[in-house]
Amino acid sequence: MTTSADSSFYEIGAGAEIAPNVLLGYRYPGCRLPTKIGTRARIHSGTVIYADTVIGERFTCGHNVTIRAECEIGDRVVILHGCTLEGRLKLGKGVKLMAHIYLPSSTVIGSMVFIGPGTTFLNARYPMREPVVRGATVGNHVVIGGGVTIGPGITIGDNVFIGAGATVLKDIPANSLAYGSPAKHKPLPEKFGTRNDPRQIFCGLDLWDNRPTDDTWQDEDFPGRG
Repeated sequence: MTTSADSSFYEIGAGAEIAPNVLLGYRYPGCRLPTKIGTRARIHSGTVIYADTVIGERFTCGHNVTIRAECEIGDRVVILHGCTLEGRLKLGKGVKLMAHIYLPSSTVIGSMVFIGPGTTFLNARYPMREPVVRGATVGNHVVIGGGVTIGPGITIGDNVFIGAGATVLKDIPANSLAYGSPAKHKPLPEKFGTRNDPRQIFCGLDLWDNRPTDDTWQDEDFPGRG
């Protein structure tokens, strides 16, 4: 791990695996509290996590991830390489962010959500021309395909499936399939089911992870359990 003085401003639970060149608790002007991370975190090299951010248990983080201040991140969240979280946002339990995803401030994402690689969330319809920024709000058990663009202030309901490459500029109601650019939606076909598979959310394959299988999630609470 880096020996920079800034890297000491954090608290982390037992069982953590922290690679070299990770900066935890990055101090910025006006920061107040150390970064707090739960037990059994796994954080790869090149990652920077700002002070005033709280992260839950069993966090997994890829290479070169930036997580800015005042993020609230739930248990068992996976964030893969090259992602940027701009701070002041929330992620629920069991969120999986694939590589190269951008989340602006004020984004709120529920639990058991999968977001494909290269997806970008926006926070202004007219950037540099309007004073207010608004992130999207995403429900539980949502799947967002790769290369999707989510517009500012959009609300996406529970159990929505968004196809790869879509551009979402309007709200998507719960239990919908959305696709196209601009996206249109229809009722979610029955074959898609009603929730994301908890085994795939909590036990996703990692070719470079040889740790023993962890089935402790079966004793935990999460949206859609049962």
